[in-house]
Amino acid sequence: MRVASLQFAPQLGRVQENIDRANDLLESISPNSLDFLVLPELAFTGYNFPSLAAIKPHLEPTAAGPTTKWATSTALRLHCLVSVGYPELFSACPPSNTTNPPKPTMTPFLPPPSLTAYNSTVTVSPTGEILAHYRKTHLYYTDESWAQESPTGWLTLPLPLPSSSLTAADNSNSNSQGPLAQTTRTTFGICMDLNPYQFRPDAPAHEFAQTAREHQCQCLVLSTAWLTHVPAAVLAAEPQRPDLGTLGCWLELLQPLVDDPAGEVIAVFANRCGEEPGKMFYTDVEDTGVRYAGTSWIGRIGKGKIRVGGIMGGWEEGVVAVDTEEEMAWEVRTKAEDG
Repeated sequence: MRVASLQFAPQLGRVQENIDRANDLLESISPNSLDFLVLPELAFTGYNFPSLAAIKPHLEPTAAGPTTKWATSTALRLHCLVSVGYPELFSACPPSNTTNPPKPTMTPFLPPPSLTAYNSTVTVSPTGEILAHYRKTHLYYTDESWAQESPTGWLTLPLPLPSSSLTAADNSNSNSQGPLAQTTRTTFGICMDLNPYQFRPDAPAHEFAQTAREHQCQCLVLSTAWLTHVPAAVLAAEPQRPDLGTLGCWLELLQPLVDDPAGEVIAVFANRCGEEPGKMFYTDVEDTGVRYAGTSWIGRIGKGKIRVGGIMGGWEEGVVAVDTEEEMAWEVRTKAEDG
């Protein structure tokens, strides 16, 4: 499967400018060169909204706003799946897999007097069909100021893929005894989903990864706005250097999938980079700016191994693309393995 993550630094509240920036970064991608394109959490609105009042003008009706319109047009243009995060204003919840999705529209949407909002992702097929709609389950404290938890929890479903993108390796966990089905069991998550619920010490440490393993996940798709404590000056000095501390944190949280002896899982992380106004999670000082870790990566995990096919730097914008059937570029080893 030919997978790509788009990493960029959206500006808070500047939706059209952020869409234009994403289009610029994707300009060199040819149609039919990808099977799946993944973008970060809240890709076009930015992330660090301090309240419901602040994000309310940017909420989009369920699978029918500017983000879904962009995803649909991009999926049609590139002839690939597109998954992207957006702030959802609940209107009419589409089934997670439907042949009759609502048509995207730019018509102004008037919210009901009492609104329900979610931090969501929408996934669109190469023909413009909405294949999956996921709502964040574990909320970060920033999300809690405006969003509700998913009422249905994490989402794993058989995601249809282009016929050329699957091989027997992708179906190693399948119970089917017939010809290869042109689907892969895909688990969707958004950022904080990886962490224990509300960081509670009594919460399961690997609940998301363990659930994906139990559901026989074959492809893990994470759209994130993951923060970093690394100073901006350090990140900017070496923009193409990955934030290895963040990568290590992600891999630890994925340990149940790494340790699974049954097979490998394709892992796709699309994180944003850059900085937004606000304060960092570890300080009480206002207006220090919140910084994002970048380091989007694609690889395969399982059978005790972590193999990375491609990875972005912590402070760079661009596209990382990997053919998951080809040999991965790196194998990650832990200090424990090295003795």
